[in-house]
Amino acid sequence: MFGRGFKIATIAGIPLRLDSSFLWIAGLILYSQYVTFTRVYGLADSEGVGFALIATVLFFGSILIHEGAHAVAGRVLGLPVRGITLIFWGGFTEVQADKKGARGELLVSAVGPLSSLVLGGLFKIAELATADPVWNGMFGYLAYINTLVAVLNALPGLPLDGGRVLLASVWGISRRRETGERVAAVAGTVVGWALIAGAVYLLVARGDLGFVFFLGFIGWTMIASGRQSEQRLALRSGLRQGRVRDAMRPPPTTIPADLSLSETLDGFLRGREREDFPVVDGDGRVIGLISFDTARKIGARDPLRPARDGMEPLSSVPVVGPEDSLDHALGALGPRNGLVMEGERLVGAIGPEDLETWLRRHQGYGDPTPAVPPVPTGSGRPPAPGSAPPGEGSEPPRRPDA
Repeated sequence: MFGRGFKIATIAGIPLRLDSSFLWIAGLILYSQYVTFTRVYGLADSEGVGFALIATVLFFGSILIHEGAHAVAGRVLGLPVRGITLIFWGGFTEVQADKKGARGELLVSAVGPLSSLVLGGLFKIAELATADPVWNGMFGYLAYINTLVAVLNALPGLPLDGGRVLLASVWGISRRRETGERVAAVAGTVVGWALIAGAVYLLVARGDLGFVFFLGFIGWTMIASGRQSEQRLALRSGLRQGRVRDAMRPPPTTIPADLSLSETLDGFLRGREREDFPVVDGDGRVIGLISFDTARKIGARDPLRPARDGMEPLSSVPVVGPEDSLDHALGALGPRNGLVMEGERLVGAIGPEDLETWLRRHQGYGDPTPAVPPVPTGSGRPPAPGSAPPGEGSEPPRRPDA
């Protein structure tokens, strides 16, 4: 579903990435805002472009604050945050909240809708305090969008934040995470069908295609997530019987941190573009992971800089221990490859394909389709419907929210 992401910044040690799909929705929103300001408010083209840029930046800034709230909550709980990725329906934050149990899952999930609700209130105050009709309309639109996103995100079903809150609540009561996920998945399926029914009604009654598409997409996402949750529960049951040491590969070749990016690209990475390599310091300790893509971004500008400048820090890399269950590894890895560490010693590497191979060998999975679905880790949310003023763990360590 997603294109390949690329890092654009690091904020407080957290990588911020854009998925290629994000560019499409950003362009669409920018254009629709331009049309609004020029046709509805009668601005000249140059002014329309300027206001459209401001509205678009504030729109996606709101998404980033929503995702940042998840990241801050994770950091407060002492959890590593591996990154924030903006995608075409919003974003997701990579933080494995369930490591802190039901309470951690609840706290990290709940702050997302709360942050959007607060933003909606702040933009509403700005709207009421502004007399200029153009600024007033823009602030009103952003207040509406953030409030709507907060409400939709609080719906009790996976993969939304409200679904994670429901999962955590049932988990805390039943003492079984699987029970919480199953209840949240069923609730998500029910809510998803209700949203699709609502979209059909709006299409017939109002012909509002933008909002119909928005609700229909969220509904479809929730139904699909419910089905994936059932698949994950079955996989977890099988994977719980194995250990990481049973499925891991030998450790990959390490790259000295002080080796130049030019030598790293020529000696290790060219021709192996899909592989990742651990970067080690002078004492042989792993400090990060480097790939062709991460090295090329820096190396293209300054090929003499060291490999450490083109790596992904270890705090952003999935790491598991050899004695961890494969069930735990599934949640820690998500769709990514990770390292197997015993203390500070690198002992292997593992990824979704290794889990699938183990399942096929030990559990009789013969289906040629991937046994481990690449579920994105993060807290994301779709952009609000349309862009004109209204007349808007374990499984995914953070979830796609709406």
